[in-house]
Amino acid sequence: MQGQSGYTRFKQERFAPVLAQSLRISKAPSVVRYPYYHVDLNAGGGFNADAGVEGSPLNFLRAVERTGRSNVYVFFVDRDPIAIEELIRQPAVLAYSRDRLSIHEGDNAELLPIVREFVRARERRPEYAVGSILIDPNGYHNGIPWEALRLFCAEFPRFDLFLNLNVRSFKLERPHIQRGCGAWGAKRLHPISEFSRWFSRPSWMWTRPIQIKGNSWIQCVGRSMQTHAYGYTSLGFYDSASIIGRGICDELENVSCGIPQLSLLPDLC
Repeated sequence: MQGQSGYTRFKQERFAPVLAQSLRISKAPSVVRYPYYHVDLNAGGGFNADAGVEGSPLNFLRAVERTGRSNVYVFFVDRDPIAIEELIRQPAVLAYSRDRLSIHEGDNAELLPIVREFVRARERRPEYAVGSILIDPNGYHNGIPWEALRLFCAEFPRFDLFLNLNVRSFKLERPHIQRGCGAWGAKRLHPISEFSRWFSRPSWMWTRPIQIKGNSWIQCVGRSMQTHAYGYTSLGFYDSASIIGRGICDELENVSCGIPQLSLLPDLC
């Protein structure tokens, strides 16, 4: 999760208790005897030196330690070989059980089929496997393996989905995707209002966009179970069906005000 120095600490502090809550939920008597699987796409090197903050891989490993959840399989991936080398050297990574930790250098989309086969080989009923997926692409439409992630989520409905997205990127990219401009013409528009259908997760919560150094970021969590029962508003997360949650969606997508969104990207058409 490097590349957002001014926002990294705030982001990690918000995601940490929500990740821990997913682990605690998985300790329910009916599922605690089964493994928990965690996938971190765009994992980075584990530490943001500019912000002096541990990144998402270490954030999750700390949550595993705090919650006492055992039998947790962890998958990290990043296409930057330097980041992978840094991650491998992190003390918390070195201390984690080697037979339950996999670190991959490559594209996000390449890891998901590997995890799929791993889970299916270990679960008698793979559709009931529990886990989480975290992705922080430093953008919006680029960096997320939308189709691969859609297929994975449809097959494993009990994996919670965590997304950190650049709202400014969405607003800049949207008109080019809608008009079919250049390389953007091959992309599909993915507004947050369609996440429940695209990712097969009926329950969503998200934060208000936070502006840092010209960019604006939003954090989203999608689950197959309702989210509003756990008091996440104290962390700044609002159920998508709530008044505030709907307002956040409307503001991002200009649904209620009907104002067309202009783009500052070069006109490629």
